[in-house]
Amino acid sequence: MPRSVTVSGTYTVADYLFDRIAELGVRHIFGVPGDFNLGFLDTVLAHDQLEWVGNNNELNGGYAADGYARLKGFGAMVTTFGVGELSAINASGGSYAEYAPVLHIVGAPSTATRKKGGKVHHTLGDGDFTHFFDMARHVSCAQAWLDDTSAPADIDRVIRTMLAEHRPGYIVLPQDIADVPVYRPDEPINQDEVRRHTTSSGALKAFAEAAAEFLDGRQATVLTDMLVLRVGARDQLINLLDHCDLPYCTLTWGKSIVYENSERFAGIYTGVASPPATKDAVENAERLIAAGVEFTDSTSAGFSMRINPENMLRIDPGKVTVGGRGFAPIAMADALDTLTTIITTDATVSPHPLKKETVSPTTEVDPDTPLTQNELWTIIADWMPGDTLCLADQGTSFFGMAQKPVPDTTLFMGQPLWGSIGYTIPAALGAAIGDDRNRRPIVLIGDGSAQLTVQEIATHLRQKTCPVIVLVNNDGYTIERTIHGPDQAYNDIAPYNWQYIPKAFGATDDTALVLDARTPNQLREALAQAEQATDKLVFVEVHTDADDTPDFLATVFDAIKASGSQPAGE
Repeated sequence: MPRSVTVSGTYTVADYLFDRIAELGVRHIFGVPGDFNLGFLDTVLAHDQLEWVGNNNELNGGYAADGYARLKGFGAMVTTFGVGELSAINASGGSYAEYAPVLHIVGAPSTATRKKGGKVHHTLGDGDFTHFFDMARHVSCAQAWLDDTSAPADIDRVIRTMLAEHRPGYIVLPQDIADVPVYRPDEPINQDEVRRHTTSSGALKAFAEAAAEFLDGRQATVLTDMLVLRVGARDQLINLLDHCDLPYCTLTWGKSIVYENSERFAGIYTGVASPPATKDAVENAERLIAAGVEFTDSTSAGFSMRINPENMLRIDPGKVTVGGRGFAPIAMADALDTLTTIITTDATVSPHPLKKETVSPTTEVDPDTPLTQNELWTIIADWMPGDTLCLADQGTSFFGMAQKPVPDTTLFMGQPLWGSIGYTIPAALGAAIGDDRNRRPIVLIGDGSAQLTVQEIATHLRQKTCPVIVLVNNDGYTIERTIHGPDQAYNDIAPYNWQYIPKAFGATDDTALVLDARTPNQLREALAQAEQATDKLVFVEVHTDADDTPDFLATVFDAIKASGSQPAGE
């Protein structure tokens, strides 16, 4: 059980809160200081297991905490009341949509100040201090406004709910309440018990019987997605795949959670935009085992999947469905373990035969001609080192890499549901720190997206995360041009001199390497230099035409437009 070094000599609500956070394995708190949180930020600095990581703004702090939570299983950020928390609420929305448990701690005016209802700074001046609390309800699974009587219980309630639901929580800590004396907790929160959905033995037995009958004598394919990772069941999924010979696919949301270089990997499924062999493996299998799958418009090309639910064995958090018949409560990990036993001992299941892709002859490209999007992402995929964290911003970067295989030791991250541009630069900061700097972050981002959050390069430099940032300079919002208004002014951006940007944020020749690539040859040379410069931030500016897009993106967008949805991204 961690013990904070109390600032005042008395064990306080702030001590209790940050001890609880530290016992979850969290070692870093992200955010921005403000007058209403300065007092308990001293508690963070004094804590023997926590480190403060200040960000350039609250939105970036939220993105960094999100990236951290995806690697660590829990993250935390601190902002001040009103102005700070509203700047971060976009990041909280993404964490909620994409199941990243980030605890947002808001420093608030004192209880007495709130009761007086005066026109206090950082409020709307109407005497009502609860506006932002009400807003936060929509992007958090649990909330608490701490007081002097129930603070420890409320802290534990919010954290337990976050662990169970894998979504953000929100705590308001008034200035005076932070210093209220409380008793230390006797025991740590049992994370495994809270995180793991309870399983009914009766439901599990009934599921096993139904699944054995459902699968026996059938050909099957496994389709999986990111919820397996979020609920902590990846080990059970990999064990299942290791003990069967079934083909398997993921959605783009779950890219890299399975081994993409196996002969049994059938590709990334995106509805009608899927490669023919992938589409066949998913849609024509007699039985489709879907684990942790959530279809969104951008991951299914406008909900264009053609899957018969009567042929599905669907494993969701807390529930399993076999051909339309539900069994609950069953934890996903338990369902996957039971399914492994069924496939290896109780049912004769054969693999859906994989069709071989017809590979078109490759047209040789002059390596000294201007780069195209298709060449760009092929070169990056061929270069991608193992043991990296690859973060692709929601735009040509994400769609350019979606169908490209990555090394089995590389974790691929994007934000295809929330789709907030600029996410990856600060998220890479949090992910690298949350990964204990074991894997180098590689950030793939467009110029329009980068203009929102590029200042977090300064924090990368201070934290010595040494990312490789590949910035695609294509003069604006290329995806928006694809959707509508290719020549309209609203899709233009103010041009930056990107070669000077790292230096503007504190880089020196000793801490950063800045490169420029306009041709395939120049890009290959730049990436080779980047791979060697492991002790520096490497910034590679690449140039493509404003109207050029990856082929896969065009296919997906055509399907999404036909569905009536609008694609998201830069």
